[in-house]
Amino acid sequence: MKGFFIYQLLSYFRSLKWIPPVVVYFIWVFVFYTYQGVPILSSYSVTSVALVFISTWVTMGIFSLENESEKQLLFVQLSSKLRYLYGKWCICVLVITLLLIFAIFYPILIQAFKLPVKPIHFGLTLYGHFYSALSGIFVGSLFSATAFAQKKYSWLAAMLVNIIAVVSEGMIERFTILKWPLYLFPPIGKLTTYFQKGDEIVVENEGILFSLWAMIYIILSFVIATRLFLRKES
Repeated sequence: MKGFFIYQLLSYFRSLKWIPPVVVYFIWVFVFYTYQGVPILSSYSVTSVALVFISTWVTMGIFSLENESEKQLLFVQLSSKLRYLYGKWCICVLVITLLLIFAIFYPILIQAFKLPVKPIHFGLTLYGHFYSALSGIFVGSLFSATAFAQKKYSWLAAMLVNIIAVVSEGMIERFTILKWPLYLFPPIGKLTTYFQKGDEIVVENEGILFSLWAMIYIILSFVIATRLFLRKES
């Protein structure tokens, strides 16, 4: 498994598929923090939302490294299709974690915020970015490692899912009938609403319950993605 991990990491970097998403995200963060004295949580919510799309982009790039015959050969070498899937996910997490660290610490280093970053700000920010990253990995996996990958315009469909996830709260406010169908999408929109409430943190029961639901959602998402992957490769 260690050899597969190193092989995948080197293959990804040699393919140069990492350059577009990484460069776009770095430029986005640099440009966004051009101004000084910005609020903490609402600023971090913007970079976390952007990370959803970048994570999907990175994930789909990593899952497209091999053609079908090469993938079948890796299945044989690993003696498990799950090892292949989990190895891919580990590479996704590693690459995106580097972007996450940059997004969190860059504004602190240049002192972009108008208030000092407290531990609770840091904790919420880490949670928000990591959750956004996992959501992006799930969507990217869904449209590159399951039967949905065989559909035409799968890349655009993945980005559409992310867009709906981000704007879901606004859609629910305008069309309440969409409330239950939108539960099928990652709750990114709801997450960002908590970041928009200001830098004075008040822990509420609603926020705690939402955090629990969000984690249950992401766990179930990866379970579903795993089953869909195994079904496709059976």
